Amino acid sequence: MWRFYVVVAIIWLALLPPVFTGGSCTAEFDAVDAQISQHKGEFGSSVSAVGFWNSHAVPAALLTQEACRRAKPRFLDQCGPGPLVYAKVPVQNRICSFYRDESIKVQFHYDERDRLIRYMVDMSPYHSLPIPFTSYLIHWAR
Repeated sequence: MWRFYVVVAIIWLALLPPVFTGGSCTAEFDAVDAQISQHKGEFGSSVSAVGFWNSHAVPAALLTQEACRRAKPRFLDQCGPGPLVYAKVPVQNRICSFYRDESIKVQFHYDERDRLIRYMVDMSPYHSLPIPFTSYLIHWAR
């Protein structure tokens, strides 16, 4: 019977760390989004966007329209009218990296004249567990 309690204790210890992140996972996501908003002028063309991410030690890839049509990446529904720049910004918080997502994905979509059309910032969402009969929520890797 004591083995059962040891297994339960180990499971609880494995599940507890993401409950105590205090919003740091979402704060990292928001920081990347804010960084893009602050430096929006540096993303005017696909080449300058790649240069920006490389200068911040974040590997970025440039996907031309022709390369996309030859082999479309899985994360795209369809190829756009121009080039695509995508980067994976590593998550610094180890708990967030392990329990939520190891990187924040950033995509910049350009038109045929290499002008920024839109950008997307994505990270796996956090989950919330409602406590029955109360109005409290337990957030998982928030």
